[in-house]
Amino acid sequence: MRRATVVFSLALIAAAGSQDVVGAPPTKPAPRKPAVPKQPPTSGPAQLPRDELQRMHMHENFDLLRAIERLLITGKLDDAKRFAAAISEAPDSPAHGPWAAHVVAVRDRAAALARATTLAQATRLEASLAAACASCHVETGVAPEFRQFPVPPDAKTVEARMLRHRWAADRIWEGIIGGDPEPWRAGLDVLAAAPLDWGPSSSDRAVHARTLQRLASQARANKLATTEARATAYGEILSTCAACHTGAPAAASRR
Repeated sequence: MRRATVVFSLALIAAAGSQDVVGAPPTKPAPRKPAVPKQPPTSGPAQLPRDELQRMHMHENFDLLRAIERLLITGKLDDAKRFAAAISEAPDSPAHGPWAAHVVAVRDRAAALARATTLAQATRLEASLAAACASCHVETGVAPEFRQFPVPPDAKTVEARMLRHRWAADRIWEGIIGGDPEPWRAGLDVLAAAPLDWGPSSSDRAVHARTLQRLASQARANKLATTEARATAYGEILSTCAACHTGAPAAASRR
């Protein structure tokens, strides 16, 4: 019942946004293709059919994980926790055998996110959950494919800058999930740009903007090479974004 409710909620979120994945696998397998191998190969998960791995990660968890990020950035902690619980409580599948350890890691981190008590904690745990998904992609050599979107033009307006930040966050997230350094660096380059001048009437937002720039610049300069290191940096970036969007005091984003 919980998962059915979450899937319906996810459909509503998807209707309001765009799908970034190219060639997402169908709900049902194509004719004459078994849903899962009768006997999983014993020589390692890399030999499993590509579409099987995509079905498990992309179809069942990808949209939920993406929605969690969106919800957290806008401060909807309870909804995000409900989605995380759906990932942690998904039923077992006989196809999980060769990559069972990765499935356990994903579920454990999703469960931790479902228990989060603050927005700042949840954003960091969401990044950690993304890293668990990415570790499986990297080890098996199978990564999701994403549509290519040009970076929005820059302008000295809040609307233009937020479009660029949304683009940058998407690229960083894709870089983590897919284990690809190029979108990771492209997103950081945008976030490391000089922030807008918010003026004295928006001092908290100005501090958040400077914090975001500093975090992106540090992550870019440090040339983080591991998925976990990138996810940790992204968790701090997400926490800052969420604090700014929800109007949290600037001091809270400096932890």
